[in-house]
Amino acid sequence: MSRGPFISAEGGVSSLKGGAVLVANEAAGNMGTGGERIAVLKSLLAPRFRKLEIRLTTQELSADRIAGDAVEQGASQIIVAGGDGTVSAVARMLVRRPVTLGIIPLGTFNNIARSLGIPADMETACRIICDGDDRLVDAGMANDERYFFEAAGAGLDAALFPLGEEIKTGRWRRIWQFARMTMKYNAHRVRLEFDCSVAAALPRERRRRFPASTLSSNSLVMRALLVAVANGPYYGSGFAVAPTARLNDGKLTVAAYRRFSKYELVRHFISISQGRRRFSPKLEVFSARRVKISAFHRLPVHLDGVPFGNAPVRLEAVPRALRIFTPSQDEEGQGRRNRERGVDLSSPEHVAEPSVRRFPDRLRPC
Repeated sequence: MSRGPFISAEGGVSSLKGGAVLVANEAAGNMGTGGERIAVLKSLLAPRFRKLEIRLTTQELSADRIAGDAVEQGASQIIVAGGDGTVSAVARMLVRRPVTLGIIPLGTFNNIARSLGIPADMETACRIICDGDDRLVDAGMANDERYFFEAAGAGLDAALFPLGEEIKTGRWRRIWQFARMTMKYNAHRVRLEFDCSVAAALPRERRRRFPASTLSSNSLVMRALLVAVANGPYYGSGFAVAPTARLNDGKLTVAAYRRFSKYELVRHFISISQGRRRFSPKLEVFSARRVKISAFHRLPVHLDGVPFGNAPVRLEAVPRALRIFTPSQDEEGQGRRNRERGVDLSSPEHVAEPSVRRFPDRLRPC
């Protein structure tokens, strides 16, 4: 990979040691006119970053390559203006690195930003980067080789994600194939193995649904249409698949969709779309630091919507893996007051419900 010098916004070769880089994806949903939007971003970020390197992603120059080059050349802050795909690509390069990530959500669903309480409003997001706190949040790891930040999935959603991406790009005829696959897909027997007992992974009020022999074991077998393993509360098309998941609890939230009919599953996902919450008694939710998903038949797997082969797959929470600019405690307090007044925090002009709260002194085992 070529390691060319970075060019500053003012022109000329510059050193990145201790500096900041803005990675912008002009293809993101809300990017608009590239040059005009970049000028606005520079102005909004100027209070904290007087010298800001601007790098735009292209077909030849990916976001992760830009981030990797910036880290090697000494950058201490990398700001991403784009959607979840661009944010994830950059974040993977910053795990366990002494670099702080800033997020300006300009995509369609912005699940990572929303999970952190960063609104889909460019001015507010830039103010958080300039005036907010920087905190350590968790990441997920699959098979000790690839990080994920929203969720991993096994089963129906992994089978449908490629078609969903094609539909998003305008290939509308794929909708019928999407619908046919949904109707024909059958639930699979899956084995979930935790790094703790099933009883410890389950909420206390749900333990009575399982026999004592299962509760004392560290694994169980069930039939499920899909199993979602979430690092944060949102993934996919803004689905609140694991509304109790937190990005700083050192655990993964495992949601097993068992005994759902196709009609019930569609109704459930419609009900949790755009971050709305709905509890289903057929949804089993577990919490653990590590989980292994195995299947008795071919079972596709995805990480943040990207295909990742088939089960078995080992998934693990990586605590305090990534440093990110997040809303300050004062802004979180304002968010709580807004919720008490019934303000719709999912709209772009308001901060979404923060998932990052005051960090515990130590993470408790599962």
